[in-house]
Amino acid sequence: MATAPAAAPTREGDTKAYAFGDVKIRLTPNELGVYTAVHVPNPSQKPMSFSFTVRVTGPQGYEVMMKRSFPHVLPGDTGREAGLLIDEDEAPVPADPTVEIVAFEQTGA
Repeated sequence: MATAPAAAPTREGDTKAYAFGDVKIRLTPNELGVYTAVHVPNPSQKPMSFSFTVRVTGPQGYEVMMKRSFPHVLPGDTGREAGLLIDEDEAPVPADPTVEIVAFEQTGA
């Protein structure tokens, strides 16, 4: 599984799409927060478990962490998680958010 540094993100309307190797992350800001979708494929020949933490940031102090686990992803399948990330300190929602993978782990399921 590759989680290489992201190339420059692509844009699809208000959505920024990042590729960290095989891991895909999409960010879409709205008035409440940043809708964040993470896709983690399992290209191996056996079931795998994945856990990750991503940090979404923006100017003026916006910073939210998203930590999730996919305990049993079958070969050829993709673990998917999405949610609206709202800054607890009520920092303004960034119009141009950025994301980084803070932690990533994969193990045999």
